[in-house]
Amino acid sequence: MRRRHQPIHLKDLDWYKYVRRYFWDDETTPYLVPVERLHRRQADYEILAYVVFASLLYGSVMLLTMSGRAVYADSFGVSLYALVVVCVSLVFAVTRHFLAASACVLAPAGALVYSLSFDVHPDLGSWDRVLLIVFALVWLRYSMRLMHIAKRYREMPPPPAQD
Repeated sequence: MRRRHQPIHLKDLDWYKYVRRYFWDDETTPYLVPVERLHRRQADYEILAYVVFASLLYGSVMLLTMSGRAVYADSFGVSLYALVVVCVSLVFAVTRHFLAASACVLAPAGALVYSLSFDVHPDLGSWDRVLLIVFALVWLRYSMRLMHIAKRYREMPPPPAQD
């Protein structure tokens, strides 16, 4: 005889376990774990997330610039810089080398210099510009963390065995 399953009520769910599982996990999203405590699998996940983010962002900047639809579309330097950042990010994903990570720090530094020096968009307000600068500073700080990960990557312990 088959047993009927009892319906699950929202009050019976352990919502924190599910939210933590999909949005915050020390294994797959170790962004607040100190670099000294990371193992290689955690570092690989963090490097992968950074490379995907930087490649998509600067790849779209490159495509917008080359298509002529961006405000700064006349600048060959912007599209060349975006191409270099995408290539360096991909090299960093493959090699995990400290010099490639150091070159990846140039991405937020370039965004910060560009947003401070030039008018990114003519309709951009002062608060929007402040948000862009704050975003670039936070991204620069996180890029420094990635440099430390790349510096320690060779000495990181292997991941613990899966149960």
